[in-house]
Amino acid sequence: MIKLPHFLAVLFLLAIDVSSSANAQETWFWQNPRPHGNHLRAVQTINPNLIVAVGDRGIVMKSTNGGIQWTIQYSGVTANLNGLAFIDASIGIIVGDGGTVLRTTDGGLAWVTLSTGTTAPLYGVAFVNSNVGTIVGDGGLTLRTTDAGRTWTQQFSGGASTYYSVSFTSATVGTIVGSSGTVFRTTNGGSSWSRRNIPTQNRLFNSSFPDASNGTVVGEFGTILRTTNGGDTWSLQPSGTLNRLSAVSFSDAATGTIVGENGIVFRTTDGGANWNIQQISTLSSLAGISFTSATVGTIVGIFGQVFRTIDGGASWSLLTPGTRTPLYGVDFTDQSRGTIVGYAGLVLRTTNAGTSWSTQTSGKTSHLRGIAFSDPNTAMIVGWNNTILRTTDAGATWGDQSFSDLSRRTFWFTAALFNPRNPQFGLVIGKMDTLISPILLESRSMIYRTTNRGATWSRATIGGDTWPLRWLHAITFVDSLRVTAVGDTGTVMRSSDAGQNWDFVQTPTQSMLYGVSFSAGQLGLAVGDHGIILKTTNGGTSWSVRQSGVTVTLRAVRAFDQNIGMAIGDSLTVVRTVDGGETWTIQSTGSDASLNAMSFWSTLQGTMVGDGGMILSTTPIVTAVERWDGLVSATPKEFSLLQNYPNPFNPRTAIS
Repeated sequence: MIKLPHFLAVLFLLAIDVSSSANAQETWFWQNPRPHGNHLRAVQTINPNLIVAVGDRGIVMKSTNGGIQWTIQYSGVTANLNGLAFIDASIGIIVGDGGTVLRTTDGGLAWVTLSTGTTAPLYGVAFVNSNVGTIVGDGGLTLRTTDAGRTWTQQFSGGASTYYSVSFTSATVGTIVGSSGTVFRTTNGGSSWSRRNIPTQNRLFNSSFPDASNGTVVGEFGTILRTTNGGDTWSLQPSGTLNRLSAVSFSDAATGTIVGENGIVFRTTDGGANWNIQQISTLSSLAGISFTSATVGTIVGIFGQVFRTIDGGASWSLLTPGTRTPLYGVDFTDQSRGTIVGYAGLVLRTTNAGTSWSTQTSGKTSHLRGIAFSDPNTAMIVGWNNTILRTTDAGATWGDQSFSDLSRRTFWFTAALFNPRNPQFGLVIGKMDTLISPILLESRSMIYRTTNRGATWSRATIGGDTWPLRWLHAITFVDSLRVTAVGDTGTVMRSSDAGQNWDFVQTPTQSMLYGVSFSAGQLGLAVGDHGIILKTTNGGTSWSVRQSGVTVTLRAVRAFDQNIGMAIGDSLTVVRTVDGGETWTIQSTGSDASLNAMSFWSTLQGTMVGDGGMILSTTPIVTAVERWDGLVSATPKEFSLLQNYPNPFNPRTAIS
């Protein structure tokens, strides 16, 4: 169990208005991973105790005990932060997207945004002493300061290369690395730079110099470069991989560690002559690494992962708990009880509003795409490779109801739904692949129907029983009899007899549609590729296009009533309407994580799930105050608000 020192954990906060009333709003909190799931991009060890990490959505994390525990600092920005350099324990600089440069003089209690005259992404920063430093970024941009980061002047820019990292071996000798095999070297503290001949054209991302002579650079396609003369010349070292290598940290000339995509961790104890794979409990990309000594080190990566070793990497412990498995479906029967399904047969269950999630045994390794409850105990799960699971005991056990006699057919179920007005009736949708010949596979839409809460299933019918060559992705009840399903190439299908018979509806789009929802009246909304939003005001008889303001794929939508609606999708996108879908306000966008599904038990209360194990809920988690000795204190002496930031939708934090 992760020991959390003296804190009241209130998770990831964001404010979303969901009605025209100024007092009505949704507020979202991180429930998984903890304390957050934003990507971490870089980490620096300032001294054996003090470590700082930065990442997406303005995240700044700080440890004062060598990486054992972390607190989240308020940066005041929502830009992705890519690099950092602390001059000492008090003064530090952070750089990021949009020309972001932040400076602190009190160890991160407060961060001030500095003007640099650029909006280009900035990736690396380094200081040669307390006053002189260099920033590098997109388009060959190089900025220099001689007053401890208060002001910055441009040295050169406009090149085709992007510079990703800068480091110094001494007060005078430094190295810049970047795209197209770029390596620059300075011998005058960054006043001027000269390019070096390098035996690669691959992008180079990071460098590490434990002393003035020895240095290592890593990059894409497993590139490792080594110098023993301070960067005058470089030679390639074999890595044995084609994966991207993102960061490197040497504690001395012989001992170093490299991290990269797919959970790669390499370790050398002979200056890089040999690199050995180390085991770590992730296959996700790792972005930053820093060692306090030859044995104690910290790794950061995507979805908020922080790992620590105290034995030179022989073992790595995850300090930020929670699954990072992609989550695809969620359904709550009330505020306390809910189930989530996801990648490779994952089923998660909560009975305490998400304070904790337990894993249920599905017996499947296929991806599970949808879940629906007909009552608090009875539910069905659907997924890839014919998967239909059913429970009558709230998931304590799941029975396999996958279709039999499938020697020539494979079902790919995408969504499940029970009739909220008559829960005996339910539907599952997706596509059915039929092997016509050894080399010919036919894929057609598929809808199956139950009248006994999923105990048995029968195939629905369509005019002429000729199902289209399309995949259906989402389904919703309009009322007790009318049902609408959406899918590939703008497909909208309707049923007026609770899903037994279906007809096509013409739509003004060929975009893939992934989500559909109706309010209690005639208003319906459908969403899909390229930010497409379709609207109907006559129960789905006809549809028209509305502008969402985004171009990413929208994967789910909810029409709460005739005015209020919400859609979610790729890039952590949330858009909201308060005028029945006529206009939409962007609440969040810009990350590379996707929101895939949502479930609401009231207009202002719900849960969203997505990539990287993302669980966001309107229900905050309050964690017991824990002393260092592991004993729970009834009356805490100290509170630290660790997990309420960053807020990707609004940088303000409201505490009441």
